[in-house]
Amino acid sequence: MPREEHPLHRLFYPGAVAIIGASRSPHKFGHIQVANLLRMGFKGRIYPINPRADEILGLKCYPSILDVPGQVDVAVITIPAPKVPGAVRDCVEKGVRFVVIISSGFKEAGPEGEKLQEAMLKFVEGTDTRIVGPNTTGILNPEASFTTTFMPIEGPVREGPVSFIVQTGLFAGILLLHILTAERFGIAKVAGLGNKCDLSEVEVLEYLGQDEKTGVIAMYIEGVRDGRKLMEVAREVGLDKPILVLKSGRTEAGLRAALSHTGSMVGRDEVFDAACKQCGMIRVRDFEELIDLAKAFAMQPVPRGPRLGVASYSGAGCVLASDECSLQGLRLAELSKESLDRLAKALPPWARAGHPIDLEPLHEGVGPDAYGLALEVLASDPGVDAIMANIMALPEGLMWATFYAGPDDFLRYFSSARKLAPHKPIAICVGGDKEAVEAVVSALEGAGFPTYPSISRAIRALSALYAYSSIREKLARRKA
Repeated sequence: MPREEHPLHRLFYPGAVAIIGASRSPHKFGHIQVANLLRMGFKGRIYPINPRADEILGLKCYPSILDVPGQVDVAVITIPAPKVPGAVRDCVEKGVRFVVIISSGFKEAGPEGEKLQEAMLKFVEGTDTRIVGPNTTGILNPEASFTTTFMPIEGPVREGPVSFIVQTGLFAGILLLHILTAERFGIAKVAGLGNKCDLSEVEVLEYLGQDEKTGVIAMYIEGVRDGRKLMEVAREVGLDKPILVLKSGRTEAGLRAALSHTGSMVGRDEVFDAACKQCGMIRVRDFEELIDLAKAFAMQPVPRGPRLGVASYSGAGCVLASDECSLQGLRLAELSKESLDRLAKALPPWARAGHPIDLEPLHEGVGPDAYGLALEVLASDPGVDAIMANIMALPEGLMWATFYAGPDDFLRYFSSARKLAPHKPIAICVGGDKEAVEAVVSALEGAGFPTYPSISRAIRALSALYAYSSIREKLARRKA
């Protein structure tokens, strides 16, 4: 269906937004939410709701959402929990399609909060109004310059192919700030569901499956209400888009913490793990790995096979990469005689050509262009499906060294390799001088090459790319 016809379209592309709990105080959430929309350049109508204010940030205030002229697509509620059910009732009367409840103090807070949550649900029962949350930072859509978060956003958000479905405010909050300031893959959508008393991760997953802006879906969930439906939708979406899942509550302590965080009842971890394997979702262990893999899928193609080509500036890196390759389900590639002969001609007499490619003796033979030669060999060799390079970033004070390469040099070497073999994913481990590392990472990731601070993280990312190629084939066979 055209995206405008999807039931969730107006949640991400609203024409009019009301902020219930808008505030004149710049330190309160209700003020920041209005300011974020203005700073991001939201083109729709913004209606601050505050019975004690005439205007906020130059926008006319209304005492109640019932006083707002015209249709409201999304209402954002940031008021004390006991007042929220009444605000939801008014939203239903107004005909608001989506109510995003930022307020906490509901099921996650105990029996009294659970009663408030049940009261909200009774007001929307049998109506067209849907609740997102409560206890969430809600929605982010850079394409529409729209967000409900209370974390300050200073300007446009970098657009990209990664969408998040999360059961924590962390993602439209602190982790969002990390992604905006430290990562370069860009965001398509964020759906924070909090307690998900109404709108579920299954509905959002189905929506993102048909969203043309979304290329990879990353999920953080604590509990699943309808596991069978999640598996059904995941099998369909996974045919075209990788689904990465971080599920907490793997231990008894985690189960208790989930109940107090979002009120989620978490099922047995081994059952969820088996479900992921059946429906093709890629499970990750922590937020770090979730972002690592999202970056790889956003920037690189899926490999055609498991054979990994490795180049490292040190022999130890070659050994560690070989170990990690086996541990992560990949195979160390066997280079062709032609590739080994090319390397042998460039090496000093005492060195022997082999794989992984040890760049140290190669630097002795050809200087900084050792990086370029090794990458060219791996990109050209038909026995290599993916490439991991371990490189060193050095300060400009070492420009005289035969093994020095700067950001522009690395960009040239890796771009040439991509041109030779655009179907081979490349992951890069960058180590060395802090400022030099930052400069190299900026140059490479700006050009679409994912970088990592360790060999193991780079290889795990490539392993996930290969795992998805196998998943896609399996799902296609099952559907046929």
